[in-house]
Amino acid sequence: MDLTKYYPDIAAKYPAYVTQRELCEICHICPKTAYNLEQQGEIPYTIEQNHLIRSHKIKLTDILAYPDIPAVYVDTGLEYPELRDFVKTKDNVIWLRPRYPFTQILEKYGYPIISKEVSDVINGARKGQPYRLARLNGELLDKNGKKSIYNCENYKYLLDAPFKISARCCYHMKKAPLNKFERQSGRHPITGVLACESKLREQSWIKFGCNGFERQRPLSQPLAFWLEEDILRYLKMTGIPYAPIYGDIVESRKKNGTPILKTTGVSRSGCMYCMYGVHLEHEPNRFQLMQVTHPQQYDYCINKLGCGAVLDYIGVPYRNQQLEVDHC
Repeated sequence: MDLTKYYPDIAAKYPAYVTQRELCEICHICPKTAYNLEQQGEIPYTIEQNHLIRSHKIKLTDILAYPDIPAVYVDTGLEYPELRDFVKTKDNVIWLRPRYPFTQILEKYGYPIISKEVSDVINGARKGQPYRLARLNGELLDKNGKKSIYNCENYKYLLDAPFKISARCCYHMKKAPLNKFERQSGRHPITGVLACESKLREQSWIKFGCNGFERQRPLSQPLAFWLEEDILRYLKMTGIPYAPIYGDIVESRKKNGTPILKTTGVSRSGCMYCMYGVHLEHEPNRFQLMQVTHPQQYDYCINKLGCGAVLDYIGVPYRNQQLEVDHC
């Protein structure tokens, strides 16, 4: 990969090979730190010497590639095949697997629906937990004695659903293997979580900022203050490759005429069978699109896993009417 195109200002200012002094300028580090990085093998260098001076010769692209941080991918078996294939094209990726298969998680804990927050509340309320029952009944108050924004009485009907509901899926399929890797490797994660994705993530960002080094589980979330629009604009501006499942990045307009960027493929690439947030999507939603783009996975999800019955209960359509008309 040509890293210089992602750092055009640095590439324009410095030659292909630089000195240790220039390394310090680029990385904003002191000479002692630069020397230690070289001696530890973190940044390769060669020595040039003439009758007057002895200097270090360092390749600019080696500096731009530092630090060499591995990416970690959890192969859950639930990802879009295009995304999995895209990850395979990347070097320096550590592959992890969950301990339990998805079917076992559904059977033991239940289906992930509406949101992690709502699924957790329903699960706890079914166990008689007062705090979660208060939220479902709309009785939770904030510190000012007013009705809390964390109440979710609109979903009280799910208490009577004829299937298990839980937020444990994400933990067992993704977080548990990542936590294990973190303990074994001593590394802490850098994630792409956005504060705008949920109220809980927004509150976490307000409390800890982008770098929560003082948290019980330290982590960095450098994109926390970005919006999805910012990410699409950055990808379009830089030309950084991304998984083809998203399609092209094109300009569209909101109802009020404001220009926005959107993808022609999926807007999210989480687990294919996850039902979080689908009740908020316009048609065709993710499952209606899946029926067209991935019919084999669609049949497995809707019929074998039983997600069709769950979607029926929460009133979310999952059949692509146009596709069924065409087949008639």
